[in-house]
Amino acid sequence: MRGKIDPMKNPEPLHILLTNDDGYQAPGIRALHRALKQSGHHVSMVAPSSEQSATGMGITSRRNLALEQLETDDWHLDGQPVDTILVALLHLLEENPPDLVLSGINFGPNLGTALHMSGTIGAAIMATLNGFPSIAVSAGMRFDEIDTQFPSTHEVFDAAAEFTCSVIDSLQVSVGKSGRLLPREVLLNINYPALPKNQINGVLHPKISAGNMIQLGYHRCTESGHVVPGFYPGVDPQQPHKEAGDVRAHMEGYITISTIKPRWNPPAKQAKKLEKRLGALSQFYRINDTNHD
Repeated sequence: MRGKIDPMKNPEPLHILLTNDDGYQAPGIRALHRALKQSGHHVSMVAPSSEQSATGMGITSRRNLALEQLETDDWHLDGQPVDTILVALLHLLEENPPDLVLSGINFGPNLGTALHMSGTIGAAIMATLNGFPSIAVSAGMRFDEIDTQFPSTHEVFDAAAEFTCSVIDSLQVSVGKSGRLLPREVLLNINYPALPKNQINGVLHPKISAGNMIQLGYHRCTESGHVVPGFYPGVDPQQPHKEAGDVRAHMEGYITISTIKPRWNPPAKQAKKLEKRLGALSQFYRINDTNHD
């Protein structure tokens, strides 16, 4: 990992590992790659060979993974987003680890409960769990552009990439005594709305919502009997979530930067209360042992 950064100096170039879940040819990752290089950073890209959306933290373990090198520091891997992180950190970049991991820019927002399914988020979480500062970046969608392939999303990739570079600059010049870009086991989730710059209301740091902007649903095909998945609005575009959170903020035209701590342990008081409710189970094995005697 890099040494302590002096906030009195201009930010130094970082070694950044870049991945996504839309595949190495996706416009979002290409826009972010260009912006990072233009900002002077050294970028190593290890991205999936094809789209791997909604794969969460899945890994590939039952077959070999084809790896192709495109340029000196660019590869694509026939695997899932978490595979790219692990192959990069444990193999390709083992002798030259990155200072920061970026996952994105995803085609579509990652808000609320969608974080559990997102390959974009999954890759960032895996990097964080391996001790590397990480940021997930996504671009929003407009419900009224479903039939036109979301042109507004395409139009904001460059602006979202530019904003991400500004976030990195801010982190570099504001590091504390630890010299870390982010606290241990904490990652950032950026969502950039599909709006022109002059229509963005600002930047907020909301909590993750309990709902979702985009909902997964199913219908039955009468001809084949198959169950067909599909995506539908999870909120009324005219009346976003009532609760304060990232979904509402995003739909109101704000860039959102949410902090995530991907650990399983609940608050201590909550865990103790539940353990107390299950306390009688401690007698279970004693009873069984008595019966067997």
